[in-house]
Amino acid sequence: MPKYYGCPCEGCGRPLALTDDIVVCPDCGAHLDASEPCDCKDAIEREPPKPWERLKLLAVCREVDKESGRVSVYPLDLEITSEILASLKMRAQFNPELRYFTTTTARWDRYGEVMAGILKRRTVSRADLDNIGGICEI
Repeated sequence: MPKYYGCPCEGCGRPLALTDDIVVCPDCGAHLDASEPCDCKDAIEREPPKPWERLKLLAVCREVDKESGRVSVYPLDLEITSEILASLKMRAQFNPELRYFTTTTARWDRYGEVMAGILKRRTVSRADLDNIGGICEI
């Protein structure tokens, strides 16, 4: 650990040399003696685990106006189920001006403007979707 050499030892105060064994806690980065356990593990174990939030899917529609060619992108206010996905897929097959995509609500909240900007382009390829990341076509 080159960044610790020359720093004072927390135990005795003398500068650390190249011949000293330096142990660093992998969790908090504190300098430890060779056999000393770190106190941070006790603090980490005492914290209650945070509950995992279930990711919620969001359907996004890309619609091209037949007359003007204007592209609109908007999220659909639907609870996503397998039946909804099947009906959106079928609807897109019969209406070539409609394309549907799925992403998570958290990702849309954070990157929705960027995603919408890319989806509003005249053409959207598979490579464009891969560059966005976190979104897939239904």
